[in-house]
Amino acid sequence: MVDESGSGRLCGRCGADAGNLDRCPRCGAALAEPPAQAGDGDWDPWDRPRPWTSLVFLGLILPALALALVWWIASGLPLPSGEGDTQARQDEAPVLADATGVTSSPPTDTGSPPADTGSPATGTGQAARQAAGLDDLLTNSHSTRASLSGAIARASKCERAGMNAIQKITVNRRDQLTMAQALDLTALPEGPALKASLVAALDASYSADAAFLTWARRHLAKGCTGPIVRDPDYRRGLDKSGDAQTAKARFVEAWRPIAETYGLTHWKADDI
Repeated sequence: MVDESGSGRLCGRCGADAGNLDRCPRCGAALAEPPAQAGDGDWDPWDRPRPWTSLVFLGLILPALALALVWWIASGLPLPSGEGDTQARQDEAPVLADATGVTSSPPTDTGSPPADTGSPATGTGQAARQAAGLDDLLTNSHSTRASLSGAIARASKCERAGMNAIQKITVNRRDQLTMAQALDLTALPEGPALKASLVAALDASYSADAAFLTWARRHLAKGCTGPIVRDPDYRRGLDKSGDAQTAKARFVEAWRPIAETYGLTHWKADDI
């Protein structure tokens, strides 16, 4: 600190006059060297402010910046903004995976209800399959019923082939009865009642076939002698056939609407 009166330097700590000393005589604080004073011949013109440099900056730099801005707008490039940086950071964010290692993505709302996966096990598809299986059994029964009359006629003429045919028919009828007892018709309207009427019809038919077979064996064993219509087994066969016919009539009545629904055969009592 320099004393403005010209008497010397003043201590910056206590304000004492230190003259030309290096330390303050009062507090002993070190004093800074006095600033060198330039002589009249040491004046440097570059020490003066140079206002022309600012003019050069304004005259060259600002037009260049303005030209660059015009080119940027003309090229159609978007101006930089904070939103772009935010979107870029979002795009670069890692995709997380769940505990199973499968990459997860945000749910999307399609706006449509979930697709129907089909009918339940006891629905329309199951009922159609049960109806088709029953129709196959009726087709088999029809083929057996159609061949019985011819087999009885041949056995009446003492033809062993007729008796063999009755035996084959009896075995087939027994198998049909077993299959009918194992049918599942629970998906069909009145399915249990429909099954019961069919089982009753096939059971009576099997009993009739077995009675005719017993008659045919004895008839051929006796040399085909004696009246046929008076034979007890032959008459039992006729009686059981009547019972089977009644049960078949009940069955086909219940079968008709099912056949119409699923486009199946309209069986008659005489066909089964």
